[in-house]
Amino acid sequence: MKSITVTGWLLAALCMLPPALQAQTAREVRKQAEASMLVTGTIDIQPDGSVSGHALDAADKLPAYVVDLVRRAVPALRFEPVLADGQPVVARAKMSLRLVARPGDEGNMVVGIRSAHFGEEDLLSTDQVRPLKLPPPLYPEAALQVGGKGTAYVLIQGGRDGKVIDAVVEQVTLRVAGPEREMESLRRQLTEASLRAARRWTFLPPTTGDHIDDPHWSVRVPVDYALHGERNVEDVPGQWVGYVPGPRQRASWITKDDVSGSPDAVAGGGIYPAHSRFKLLTPLGG
Repeated sequence: MKSITVTGWLLAALCMLPPALQAQTAREVRKQAEASMLVTGTIDIQPDGSVSGHALDAADKLPAYVVDLVRRAVPALRFEPVLADGQPVVARAKMSLRLVARPGDEGNMVVGIRSAHFGEEDLLSTDQVRPLKLPPPLYPEAALQVGGKGTAYVLIQGGRDGKVIDAVVEQVTLRVAGPEREMESLRRQLTEASLRAARRWTFLPPTTGDHIDDPHWSVRVPVDYALHGERNVEDVPGQWVGYVPGPRQRASWITKDDVSGSPDAVAGGGIYPAHSRFKLLTPLGG
């Protein structure tokens, strides 16, 4: 996947990683010093799986180098042909790209596409799993005391009654940097708080569409942890945020083809089907 080198803003990007934790060293912070931006839009896919076009949301608010990177990278993507009644068709998908900037040489930042998610553009609400009661988790007190912030990406398996059968946190991405032991503790706290809440959640399963008779369903629910009064900066187009991704975990009930895309490529505040008919064949990373 293409990447670009950007000059003149290394310090600004690193400032997105506040020194909220104790006993940091310069080397430890540098190892984790990445920033990320979530870019959304749509993508047009031809019957052979090639890309014929794309559009970015709020493109005028994005840095020019980001628009240029996406413009050069997206046409090179390839998908499995999208089928309708067994035949390849032209399709349009919602696109969400996680861009990551990491330190390069001579104070530059190297920007690339780390992960992606592609979903349906137009679905009836009744074709999808919808939230019924999703009480938010309690912010762990120990994480709050050190200014720990991040997102826990929760994968839910539910039944036809709308209740949660199982849940797993696929990944925790932090927005603060520090010693790895402190990072592991923060990830564990946010994971446990998210799972305690998720087990009480209830949903409305699809009542129309292709999945009305499915005995089970799976959705992703990103849970954001931000300090009181803070706005989720990823809601602001073109903003870079601190990015310290944790390890990925696979749920015991899924196989490779049961989930699509990457958990950290979806925005907080939404519910996303875990499975998508848009299957990207092109490796990502940058």
